[in-house]
Amino acid sequence: MTISLRTDAVEAAIESHPCFAGLPEPESVEFEVLCRFCEAHRVEVLSSLPWVAAEVAALEGFDAMLRLVRRHGGRRLYLSRSRKACSTRLGVELDAPTHRRLLERASAAGTIEIPSAWGVFVGLRRVGIRAAVRAGRSQREVAQTFGVTERHLRREADSLRPDSLRPD
Repeated sequence: MTISLRTDAVEAAIESHPCFAGLPEPESVEFEVLCRFCEAHRVEVLSSLPWVAAEVAALEGFDAMLRLVRRHGGRRLYLSRSRKACSTRLGVELDAPTHRRLLERASAAGTIEIPSAWGVFVGLRRVGIRAAVRAGRSQREVAQTFGVTERHLRREADSLRPDSLRPD
């Protein structure tokens, strides 16, 4: 019964709008809502992320990426050649292809820079704003939901228009 209530809560939250008040705690309804939002807007979300976050999200899932960014965001980390040791250090279980791809793109010293949680959040929020604007939500509602000004929304809406509709 608890599981169905949790699922109902997640579905209701997705229907209203995803959580964009910062990166939520793992194991929370908001975290699950944000992961589902990312999956629903996969291409846009992946293209909005820095490479490490995008690689982990694409290969291991948005849950793993968000956990990694929450735990180590804004830091430079050494990647062990041992996948198990690397997974333990990162706090995210990596499969062999993901580990290999991260190692291939690591610095000469074997490090990668994990993007800040704030930077990832801003990218996700921008995808959310664009999705809400495209869905025809009112500017006031979108501004309140995402904590931005209506002027910011007008600029965002202008960037969504095809070039032929933009005034010169």
